Amino acid sequence: MSVGEVAAGTLLLIGVASFAFTSIGLLVSRNVYDQIHFLAPGSIVGSLAICAAVVVHEGFSQSAAKAILIVILLLISNPILSHATARAARVRRQQKLPLKAADD
Repeated sequence: MSVGEVAAGTLLLIGVASFAFTSIGLLVSRNVYDQIHFLAPGSIVGSLAICAAVVVHEGFSQSAAKAILIVILLLISNPILSHATARAARVRRQQKLPLKAADD
C-alpha cells in the first residue's frame, strides 16, 4: 500500500464516521432544532473528507473536479436549507406566519 492509498482510506474513514455520528445524533435528538445542529458535521466535515479522499486517490481529474463542485454546493446550500427548515418548524409550531416588518 502506498502513502496515497493510506491517506485516502483515512480520509474516507473520517468522512464515513462523520456521517455515522450525524445519523446517531439525528436519532437521539429531541426536537427539530437539535436535529438541524446535528446535520452540520456530516455536511461540512464528512463531505470535505470524502472529497479530499477522492482528490488524493484520483489526483486532479474529472471525478475530483466533480467532487469539489459537490462540496462547494453543499457548503453553500447547507446554511440556507438549515435556516429555511428552522423557520418552517417555527411557523408550524406557532400555527401562524410571522408578521412582516412595517415599511418605514
